[in-house]
Amino acid sequence: MSAVRPRSQVRQAVPVWVVWCSAALTWVESAALALLFWRLGSLLDLSGSPSAPAIGEFVLPTAFALVAALCAAAGRWLAQWSSAGAERGLRRLVVSGVHDLGVVRSAGRSGELLSLATAAVERTATYRAAFLGPMLGALTAPFLVLGVMGLAVDAVTAGWLALLVLVVPVVIGVFQRLVRPIGAQYRRTQARLTAAFLEAIQALDLLAYSRAADRAASELAQRGEEHRRGVMRLLAGNQLLILVVDAAFSLTVVVAAAALAVGRIATGQLSLGAGVAILLMATLVVGPVDLVGQFFYVGMAGRAAQRQLEAHLEAGTAASNTAGAPASRSEGERGGLTLEDVTAGWVDDRPVLRGFSLRVAPGETVALVGPSGIGKSTVSALVQAHLLPQSGRVLVDGLDTSTADPDVVRSRIAVVEQRTFLFLGSIGDNLRVAAPDAEDDQLWQALDLAGLREEVEAMPAGLDTPVGEHGRLLSGGQAQRLAIARAALRDSPILVLDEPTSQVDLAGEAAVLAALGRLARGRTVLVIAHRPGAILTADRVVRLGGEETAL
Repeated sequence: MSAVRPRSQVRQAVPVWVVWCSAALTWVESAALALLFWRLGSLLDLSGSPSAPAIGEFVLPTAFALVAALCAAAGRWLAQWSSAGAERGLRRLVVSGVHDLGVVRSAGRSGELLSLATAAVERTATYRAAFLGPMLGALTAPFLVLGVMGLAVDAVTAGWLALLVLVVPVVIGVFQRLVRPIGAQYRRTQARLTAAFLEAIQALDLLAYSRAADRAASELAQRGEEHRRGVMRLLAGNQLLILVVDAAFSLTVVVAAAALAVGRIATGQLSLGAGVAILLMATLVVGPVDLVGQFFYVGMAGRAAQRQLEAHLEAGTAASNTAGAPASRSEGERGGLTLEDVTAGWVDDRPVLRGFSLRVAPGETVALVGPSGIGKSTVSALVQAHLLPQSGRVLVDGLDTSTADPDVVRSRIAVVEQRTFLFLGSIGDNLRVAAPDAEDDQLWQALDLAGLREEVEAMPAGLDTPVGEHGRLLSGGQAQRLAIARAALRDSPILVLDEPTSQVDLAGEAAVLAALGRLARGRTVLVIAHRPGAILTADRVVRLGGEETAL
């Protein structure tokens, strides 16, 4: 993560010049329209004279109208262009924040992260690219219009209207405080609905097999109803805001402008054309009211989404900052694994491991066994720097996971999990996750080591054979051996095998174990297993909560 603060990173997704350029376009458009109305009033006065207005009198109004139209079009184009670029940049920041958080801190948040990367990013981009500049321009343009009115038409009327314009920021500020809880509740219900829907889609086959689809549908319906009520409260607040501002501002300004214009025309202080120009300019003065609805939808939702993104990035930055420069290493530690008096757990006050120590010498294979829930997966998470110890030290190839960069620690390890994750794509695509620049010959060598080469060669598409979603087009044994080939391409000195044969049958277990034996040569190996076949390949067996056994 960059050293730039998360708040600055989010705000820099849209350059400052875009905001000021959007505001400037609004100012120029408003000034051009004000001057157009002034000239139209002048033409109205000229129409009462015996001689008709000359053709040249229509040149300036036409030019003003053209400038206003061009500024309006340019403003819309700039908002769309900058918003698209901001979305790309913000999504990169979200993904970067997920990587900084790591596996443990991101686990169980798929629905929240999906909502963050889609709805929150879109709203933040729209807020910063298409709302801030136009809103800044709209809130300040009335004073520019009143300046034109005061210089070109009537300073007294412009002064009175300026006092009324000052009411708008006060009204909006009051409503911003009143509706903030409504917006927060709306975002919570949306996040819960997104998470529940994603969970139901991911577990669709399990829900069907266990006949729990109706219960899941009822839960989704309940979440949807909560979200609907949140939307209705949001809409009600928005309509109330529009009603109050329309009544307190638009009507007041227009009526005041009309009354002042008629009174000054009656006393001979203004001509009819000047009075008409004042009424037309009053429509520009109340222009910000048209953006009040946008303020509620885009402004409030955008600011809230921006705060969500900033909180996400701050959490990622905090997690990333726990790692400093790599610790110094001694030759005796190089290539091995060491846990020294480690206490660790997923909840601070409920450690899974207490004072646990383990040393795997370079080139040694150690099997870690024990009943479910004893802490084997916790050891695996500690070794991979997904979890940091509460006390004690974890050394991976001589690097202390509490002080070293997690990416550097993980670069020393190749992992084969009990449930292989395969990305949607081809066999070659999944292999190149470990080595993006690998040539086809290297991929075939890795498949050969994993005992999968002949099967892939027999497939019509070879390396281009699709694996399907989550590897559904491959058998369990093929998927596991593909993971082994991927680990071989990574070519790391330390190998962690977490229940590598739990998802295959006994016939497939033999092929997987043979492939793992070839992969383990010359490497330090930590095997977490229940099955005897995986345990028997170890030099030593360490039983959590029990005795150590040498094989």
